[in-house]
Parts: sequence; structure tokens; C-alpha cells
Amino acid sequence: MIIVIARFRPHPDRREELVALLAEVQEASRRDDGCLDYGYFSEVVDPTSFIAVEEWRDREALDGHLRQDHVARLVAALPQLGDGRPEIQVHEIASSGPMQVPT
Repeated sequence: MIIVIARFRPHPDRREELVALLAEVQEASRRDDGCLDYGYFSEVVDPTSFIAVEEWRDREALDGHLRQDHVARLVAALPQLGDGRPEIQVHEIASSGPMQVPT
């Protein structure tokens, strides 16, 4: 499994425009082959910033996603809508499962 985590901040006057684009990209990405989960979230301590969390079946699925038109639109728009370059980390997970919380 592949996990992608991205952090970015929109220009304050372009936030609503970015949110609309993110909604479109999220909807399209969730239909991409190999997408297990995909979402954008506001940071708790800085609600003007966003975190993207993506889960992909494997690297091949992520690579296919990165070739999609909706991703190209987002990448092209970020320099005008965002405040700086996004920070993006890719994690390859060997295994995962539910966490047991002590009671």
C-alpha cells in the first residue's frame, strides 16, 4: 500500500477557488483505479492550511493517478492558488491493520 501526505496553504483570497478545485479532484481521484481512499482536510491549528491524505493499492496505481487530467489541472493551478510549494511525502507500507487501544 502507498500513502501520500501533502501539506499546502492557499493564498487567503483564493481559498474558495482552491476548495472548489480540490472537491473536483477528490471526486475524480476516488474513481481512479487503485484508489483506496483520498481526501483533503483542514489543519486543526491552522484552518487556512490543507492536508491531503491518499491511499493507493500500489505504486502502479499512484503512477496512473499522476497521469490523469484532473491531477494535471491541480498541478497547473497550485502556483496561482497556493502560497508556496506543497510539501509531499510518499510512504510505502508493508502491512497495516487496526490499532488496539488499551482499555
